[in-house]
Amino acid sequence: MIKEDKETVEAPEEEGFLVDDKKEITDEDLENITEEPLSLDKQIEDLQEKVLRAQAEVQNVRRIAAQEVTRARLYGAESLAREFLSVGDNLQRALDSSEDATDLDSMKEGLELTFKSFESALKSAGITSIDPAGENFDPEKHEALSLVQDESREENTVIEVVQKGFMILDRVLRPAKVIVSKKIDKNLN
Repeated sequence: MIKEDKETVEAPEEEGFLVDDKKEITDEDLENITEEPLSLDKQIEDLQEKVLRAQAEVQNVRRIAAQEVTRARLYGAESLAREFLSVGDNLQRALDSSEDATDLDSMKEGLELTFKSFESALKSAGITSIDPAGENFDPEKHEALSLVQDESREENTVIEVVQKGFMILDRVLRPAKVIVSKKIDKNLN
């Protein structure tokens, strides 16, 4: 029962009012009921605004992370590139000196120094060479170019390294190209 201007009115059930027959609702109660949805609307608006701000923050973090990844890709090799620039400078000096020099020993010495500079640049970048001469063949690190029958060596031993391989940290950058021994097949004779 709703009391309105001191008259008793029954509340319609379809509007969602649940009223005990014994309890009367005053004008003040009606005002409180109408204020409550306004505060809920305000809360909903506040929450929606917070959600939008959180979404914007997540997008900003993703954008900044993508920019950092791009920068790392573009400039991550910068220190390695600097090392190779010095190797290139040494090669240029070797070429310049080879025009005037007829002494092969000084030319060889210059090339050896340049190669040491090259190896130093690789080492500073965490790149190590794979030179498996005399070791057992490892398909993870070596690429067999051919098999050679050799009774004097154990089967699957690297006889010759045609091209060195390289690893960066624990991953193969380029496998070593090798020639591997195998036992003579006596069934073919």
